[in-house]
Amino acid sequence: MLTLFAKYKRCSLVFLTAAAVITASSAPRADSTFEVPPLALPGPFPVACSNVVQDFNRIGTGESASDYWEGIPRSSGGSRYVTDLLADPANTLSVAVTAPSDSSLFGSFAGRTVPYVIVVCYPTTGTNPRPDYVLPEGKAVPHMQRGSEAPLLADATTRYPLLLFSHGYGGSPISGDYIDVLLVLASFGYVVAAPFHGDPRFSELRVDGIIDYFYLLTHLQDFTAMQALRPLSMSATIDLLLADPQWSAHLDAARIGGFGASQGGETLLLMAGYFGQVLFPAFGRDQHGLDGVALPFLAISGTADTTAPIALTAQGISRLSGPRELVALTGVDHHFDVASTNDIFTWTLTFLDAHVRGDPAALDRIRRMTNVAGGGDDRIVIPYTAPEPNNFGGLWWNAPAGSESGWGINFAHQGGVIFASWFTYDLNGKGWWLVMTAPNIGGNTFTGILYQVTGPAFDAVPFDPAQVIGIPVGTGTLTFSDTANGTFAYTVNGISQTKSITREVFGPLPHCTFGALDPALATNYQDLWWNAPGGSESGWGINLAHEGDTIFATWFTYNHDRTPMWLVATAPRTTLGTYAGTLYRTTGPPFNAVPFNPGAVVGTPVGNATFTFANGNSATFAYMVNGVSQVKTITREIFRAPGTVCQ
Repeated sequence: MLTLFAKYKRCSLVFLTAAAVITASSAPRADSTFEVPPLALPGPFPVACSNVVQDFNRIGTGESASDYWEGIPRSSGGSRYVTDLLADPANTLSVAVTAPSDSSLFGSFAGRTVPYVIVVCYPTTGTNPRPDYVLPEGKAVPHMQRGSEAPLLADATTRYPLLLFSHGYGGSPISGDYIDVLLVLASFGYVVAAPFHGDPRFSELRVDGIIDYFYLLTHLQDFTAMQALRPLSMSATIDLLLADPQWSAHLDAARIGGFGASQGGETLLLMAGYFGQVLFPAFGRDQHGLDGVALPFLAISGTADTTAPIALTAQGISRLSGPRELVALTGVDHHFDVASTNDIFTWTLTFLDAHVRGDPAALDRIRRMTNVAGGGDDRIVIPYTAPEPNNFGGLWWNAPAGSESGWGINFAHQGGVIFASWFTYDLNGKGWWLVMTAPNIGGNTFTGILYQVTGPAFDAVPFDPAQVIGIPVGTGTLTFSDTANGTFAYTVNGISQTKSITREVFGPLPHCTFGALDPALATNYQDLWWNAPGGSESGWGINLAHEGDTIFATWFTYNHDRTPMWLVATAPRTTLGTYAGTLYRTTGPPFNAVPFNPGAVVGTPVGNATFTFANGNSATFAYMVNGVSQVKTITREIFRAPGTVCQ
């Protein structure tokens, strides 16, 4: 079983677990045919790893290196662990975990300190000169650090997301296929940290013994101690790396996730269950220990798995209260299935990118994807469940509604970025517009730099985008309390103010979703539009707020003196796909007026506008302004693929 998890308060954690899979009757999504292409493996980055240099001459007759890596005791009863082989322990990452003094949970290990060696693999430069470190079993630790060498990250100025890797029972991070998993994850830009759990040091269970009820009962104390110590070693690994100056400067403490295989999947769930709580979750057969766990979690499981049966996996996943999903690999038993490799990593990395990196495009894919093309037979057992992210796109004005009628601000919200167009007045009362690209900085807060822009006149033929000049005049911060209310705090030319804002409602509000639909198929045209083809006349645009059968258009462009000019039109639908109305130019109180008197706003008709839509992503904008008539072909401005669509 494979497991992913995400986000606890100290750091942002995401879990993935791989185990077994579903049956042919697995539940489909509403859009049940969203097949995604497999990711090309490995990822774009070369990979390097931390120092785990060993003296293999210490291995005795009849022993193997993996006996030490996995912590398998000698037949005589003596202990073995990877620490016995380390040739440079002072420069090898390790933690010492002291078990709480609770003998009912930790048995004979209560109060004892247990060492855990850690290997970290990470994206490195294409010119990393450090040689690979070949292991006795044929695989290699790539570009391994030697001595006190510092990690050589792909970009020394970037803070990378951290993944915890928890291997299966009796394995190790560098045994078998596990090392391949570490390297693939690191090749996609994650720093991957993996403790050598050394499970047989605590409880030398046979694989078939795990499903033997009598055997488990007689070894329960050792087994539970091993289970409980695993997540403590993972937590200690986080603490170590975030405190180590060689690593902390390269890690983003707000973006931490995990990947667990088999027993490692349970380890991640235990982390999710007791971080921030006084008590450990109870072990049990009814999965109640997962009640209330809200961290994002993806499970990948095989339908033929008898060690971690899919039915029990589904029972546990169903109890999670946060975003969760169970994907099945048909016919796969309790091992890493080679034929399903691309399926597993495509699901895994999409989920991690969505919930650890916070990539809106990945979040959209994980919400909709039903299977990965090619490979094995992957299908959904428990569909992805999570609240839809808020979208703040549309036309907003001062709150309470109408209190400062005459100015407004449009938001084009795509993924984690809002493009804001603020329609207001300069200190002389002339119409003035400012724009801002505002990325999300956490929660429902977006911030960016406000620009005043000058450029060619609205009727220039051709319109030369090279003549458009943006000048920073301040900053803006948008903070939303819900999808209909927020604040707009700004500083413009040294003047600071904060406005309470709310949506301007003139009809039924559309529901807007990032990436939910091909924009060409949309029948609601709310969005930021510009000249087609996209970018050909960069510098001007038009916001369409589409509510019911009416479009309110705000056109930001330039007057003949190249200064900012904005015009507005209320355009009801006249025929199918066509909307038309009068264009107005307004004057009013300056942006910093206190109070702002809407009675001083004066609108003057200057022409008319007609919008004719060929489809949801192509239209013509025909206008007459002060006797000048032109027609522009327009398209949506998609600045974060695949864009936002309203309906």
